[in-house]
Amino acid sequence: MKFSKYNLLVPGNSNNQQYLFNTFNGSCLDIDNATADIIRNNDLQQLDNETITLFNKTGILIKDVIDENNVFSYMFWREKYGSKHITATILLTWACNLNCVYCFQDRGACMESMNQEYADRCINFIKTLATDRGAKSVSIMLFGGEPLVNIGVGYYILECIQTFCNDNSMSFSSAITTNGTLLTEDVIGKLHENQCKIIQITLDGVKDVHDARRMYHTGEGSFDSTLNALQLLNEKNNIRTVIRVNIDKANINDAYKLLEYIGKNGEGLTNCNVDFGIVRGETSSCSGYSSNCFAENEIGDVLYDLWNYAEMQGFKYNIRPIRRNMYCGLYGDNQYTIAPNCDLYKCWEHVGQKEHLMGKISEKGSFTNVTHSFFDWMTVDPLKNEECKECVYLPTCGGGCGVISYNEVGTYHAKGCFKVKGTIEKQVIKYVESIMKAKCSSDSCANSSCNNEHSLCTGEHKENDD
Repeated sequence: MKFSKYNLLVPGNSNNQQYLFNTFNGSCLDIDNATADIIRNNDLQQLDNETITLFNKTGILIKDVIDENNVFSYMFWREKYGSKHITATILLTWACNLNCVYCFQDRGACMESMNQEYADRCINFIKTLATDRGAKSVSIMLFGGEPLVNIGVGYYILECIQTFCNDNSMSFSSAITTNGTLLTEDVIGKLHENQCKIIQITLDGVKDVHDARRMYHTGEGSFDSTLNALQLLNEKNNIRTVIRVNIDKANINDAYKLLEYIGKNGEGLTNCNVDFGIVRGETSSCSGYSSNCFAENEIGDVLYDLWNYAEMQGFKYNIRPIRRNMYCGLYGDNQYTIAPNCDLYKCWEHVGQKEHLMGKISEKGSFTNVTHSFFDWMTVDPLKNEECKECVYLPTCGGGCGVISYNEVGTYHAKGCFKVKGTIEKQVIKYVESIMKAKCSSDSCANSSCNNEHSLCTGEHKENDD
């Protein structure tokens, strides 16, 4: 027997307590410092029989013949090429009615919008992709610019793909990322008819903060119109609404004021979910904003405090590290991002940048003019990177973000760490706290200390849904 290479030790709430989390299978155990030292020193001889039995059961110990790199490699390549779910992110337009200070899209880009001719190409491409892959489901994400600027074409695409899926026994869903300023009852109803499951809207702070970061081209702030949209959505239960709060050093303190303002004692938007985005400054369009961005080793502490405060304001969270066989579904051959002119990319952060163009969609909807960038992106293998290969975080990271990797060192194939080291530890702590809270509130908990040795959780790791 040997220790799994994916055992992560996380300091607990007391001096003689640590949490042992296996990043591959999701097992989480409460151990003392002596046991933690045994794991660090790889000293199996010091384990008693009871602990050995437990560690075998939970995958902390594995058989000598197991090469965990092989297991990860299989899961990685199976997900990359074996998925039966097709996802397309469609930029309906480059145009946007806002002028946000940190936008990663180049404000010098054209304001081109997708017309029906290109929409038909897009539709045919998705149909062909789904048919060739033997897909069981298709999802469409409407994106921009601001997608509601050109939502008529968006409805057309969604209706056509939904009909195709119904005719071919495939499930269909859609989602939209919008600034919310153009949302109305009619738009929400139409999106719901087209199986919209998620609407994401950004709110960066209370009125003065949000308006200074997300303003119209006239300079007028967008807070009031954004809040109106969220109030509309909060009254409905048929579409999950995610309030995206983009965080950096410039607005972190005000984020707490925002949570109070929109929480249970304020606007009461607690039917919505709150997601905290970390603003990055390494892209070419927002590099001048990088001094306001948090360092990687600061992100975990920032998020942990925000999660807790959001819960105090009535928002629900179910924090737990998830397994990512790939950092992002866009590494798979089943997901693409489509520009308004039907240029094909992988990540939406790269759309419009010639060096990241993957190909084009022809008039008949086929993938043509395939570039070297496509093959470069699709052959990324974390196990060929020595840092990733030996990293305890690999199963919860999947090798990192290709966008970050390229921005930092000019290649998709380097590590692209983001919201991993330090953040996973805080997710483990948050997860343990939720387990202990549930135990303490149950009738079976006879005393308030809950000192059940090693009794946190076992079982299969929840996998990423990307």
